[in-house]
Amino acid sequence: MTSPARHGSRRRRPVLVPATGLLAAAALLLTAVLGGFREAPEPGPEQRQAGEDVDQDVFRTVIEDAVAHTVPGSGDQERPVLDLNLKVYNDAGSSVPLRFLDDSLLRVAGRQGERLLDPAARANGGGWMYDLTVPGEGAPSRLLPPKRTSEVLLRFRLPASAEPKPGQTWAGSFPSLLDIDLGLYENHEDPLTGRRRAKLVEEDDGAPAIAARVTVPVRKAV
Repeated sequence: MTSPARHGSRRRRPVLVPATGLLAAAALLLTAVLGGFREAPEPGPEQRQAGEDVDQDVFRTVIEDAVAHTVPGSGDQERPVLDLNLKVYNDAGSSVPLRFLDDSLLRVAGRQGERLLDPAARANGGGWMYDLTVPGEGAPSRLLPPKRTSEVLLRFRLPASAEPKPGQTWAGSFPSLLDIDLGLYENHEDPLTGRRRAKLVEEDDGAPAIAARVTVPVRKAV
């Protein structure tokens, strides 16, 4: 008698998984457990140093230096000030009011975070008072002439809260390093009149775009 053939199952060969695949799977699992992939941080504004050119579209601006010193005050008293010396090239075809440069000074702050230029603080009677002028010859001007480089003075005056304590000098009242954010302009044309007007560029969240952040050491002569 012929025995029936056996229909037994074949032995399965082991499947080899590369070690790199196992490591990748483990990494994905660990990432999921820890909260998923994190987005890479967005790059910050371009960095510049004192003396370097910043292209603001309408202006090309160089912050040359910052000097803390004293100027004659009332009576025999001298008052301390912080001067920032700028060179600004107006690329427009006509004179531009200085307030356009003023508006583009988005932030002037000490390295410890103290804001020297803070419109909100000024509105409440606090913060540092400042003047922005084109000294030139004769009376200071409030205009930047076209296609020319003008020397511009940004002068800060110490607030009463920053006066030194007895036995201290004025030098300790000034920051040693400044971070200055300069805004970026672009020209907009009025479709009705054809006139062009410079306007600060805004980011998607509505915040002003920063052309560059300039780091300026403060020389103290007080």
